[in-house]
Amino acid sequence: MDLRNCPQCGKVFNFIRTNLCPECQEKDEQAFREIRKYITQHPGATAIEVSKNTGISEEKVLRFLREGRLSAGAEHQSNYTCELCGKPVLRERYCLACREKLTEGLKKTIIEENKEQQNRALGNSGKAKMHTADLRKKRK
Repeated sequence: MDLRNCPQCGKVFNFIRTNLCPECQEKDEQAFREIRKYITQHPGATAIEVSKNTGISEEKVLRFLREGRLSAGAEHQSNYTCELCGKPVLRERYCLACREKLTEGLKKTIIEENKEQQNRALGNSGKAKMHTADLRKKRK
């Protein structure tokens, strides 16, 4: 059982797949449905317009966009910027160049960790240290 505190209300809950307690998750889904309904009725509305007319925070509207639950037209892509370099992005958190840098960095880290694990498994001799019960008995 993985217990966590809800970041919105502070209540302790059993974590299953979302970071919110069931009550806050339902409120979040209701806000999403309200935003989606407004966007359907007012195509081309900006995040600021959606926020003002629904009473839902602009941050929450932008979070839904970044999560890919909503999509913005090309004319609104300048509303979002890369979290690393500040370049305009459509809805992702990072621009293509920063995503590629992050991917390369992760690949290098994984390769280095795999090499370290292999070196630890080989020990100082350069040979894998595996023993069977028969070899231990022969040494005694």
